[in-house]
Amino acid sequence: MLLRERLDAFAGQLTSADRAVLDVLLSHPTESAFLPADRITARANVHVAAATRLAKKLGYAGYPGLRESLQRELLDGVGAADRIRNRLSHAESDDVLASLVSEEAAALAEAVRTVSHADLKAVANQILAARRTLIFAQGNATVLAGMLERRLRRFGFNVGMLGTNNRDLAETLVSLQKGDVVLCIALRRIPTQLRGLLKTIDEVGATSILFTDTLDAQIRPRPNHVLAAARGTGREFQSLTVPMAIANALVLTVATAGGSRAMKSLERLDELMKRFGD
Repeated sequence: MLLRERLDAFAGQLTSADRAVLDVLLSHPTESAFLPADRITARANVHVAAATRLAKKLGYAGYPGLRESLQRELLDGVGAADRIRNRLSHAESDDVLASLVSEEAAALAEAVRTVSHADLKAVANQILAARRTLIFAQGNATVLAGMLERRLRRFGFNVGMLGTNNRDLAETLVSLQKGDVVLCIALRRIPTQLRGLLKTIDEVGATSILFTDTLDAQIRPRPNHVLAAARGTGREFQSLTVPMAIANALVLTVATAGGSRAMKSLERLDELMKRFGD
């Protein structure tokens, strides 16, 4: 059932606080669909619990479920051309660069509030303790995956990529064990293989990490760790600026948390590169 259909069904049961939250959500849906509950209720001038109460009244498990419903409705039917048009419509005159930098700066500032140092350190510690780290990504996210794999490998970690072909994915997961870490990168949409992948990770007792720009409360089992930061709305062109910044922060956090381990590996790498004439 669509969000608006739920609203029609429960119209007579909405309180003034419910309506205040809905006014914020529906007056600016492309922005509000990607904001946390406290930001929405602050704009509505109501207590943060009002968002959860509204969501449950409409039949969702909590506010994330309501927000994701609104996100899906926004994303449905929006193609690549539409996303470019929507982003360009924000540019003042023809200064696309200035507009892009301004919007990316705002998204980066928001990322600092949604991904904490404690979040990054917890993920870094899992990678440091892992027997092996595997990275899963599709589409544009493979750019981030490749960068993370290369840099972690330079630190001396046992790291590899999971294929996106179903057979390759299954064959690699046969050897998955407790003590392994699987870092899943999901940007814009949740990959169809993600639920099966998380189930497999959970079955063997490995550790799952989800790096994403969109949360789906319906994913089961839940990842052990989540790094989530929006990068604008799904109806517009989205760059990799925000996730790339978080990925680089994670690499540096791993280097810091690992003490001298990373630096010794890099020094050894320098020696080997000289040996092989590079």
